[in-house]
Amino acid sequence: MVSSSREVRFLHAMRLLDDGRAQEALQIGNALVSSDDEGDRLSGYLCLGFTYEDGGEGHRPDMERAIHNYRQAALIAPDPVTFCCLARSSMKRSDGDGYQDALRFLQEAAKLRLTPAVALGFAHYHRVKPHRDLEEAKKFYLRAAVSGRFSGFFGYSAVARELSQQGRALVADCIRTVLGPLIALLLGRRAQDRF
Repeated sequence: MVSSSREVRFLHAMRLLDDGRAQEALQIGNALVSSDDEGDRLSGYLCLGFTYEDGGEGHRPDMERAIHNYRQAALIAPDPVTFCCLARSSMKRSDGDGYQDALRFLQEAAKLRLTPAVALGFAHYHRVKPHRDLEEAKKFYLRAAVSGRFSGFFGYSAVARELSQQGRALVADCIRTVLGPLIALLLGRRAQDRF
């Protein structure tokens, strides 16, 4: 019963964030963090991390606070999800160390399990870092696409176009269009996973 209550509160906070109501999401996150239950605290730290990362009405994004909360979540549950959150928010930092930290977090996530979200994280990293490596990004997008993630197909296609590989981009688009309904049927919401 406790876990379903936690899940309901967490999902409510995520809906509030989607609506730009960051202050209300922060209140839910803080309430979860103050619990004696470790699962509640994990959900709370993730909620606070998302809130500080995205911001909302009357609340500006704060990457340092987001990273702090994601670190707390990673201490409770060292999991690819928590390390991906750390990597994503690190790349949004304004200082030059963000990409170096992001790579380290992605490598930690991959040591645990190279999930499609981790592959998308590596792809994004290689695509946007200061000295871009589009061929490496394309490899990771392909890995995510083979796992049935639409973001992998879209990313692969976009990077192939940036590399003037129009034929590869067209093939990726055609495969996504033809297999899209089947992938959605087999994987459901997981097909929409993003970094």
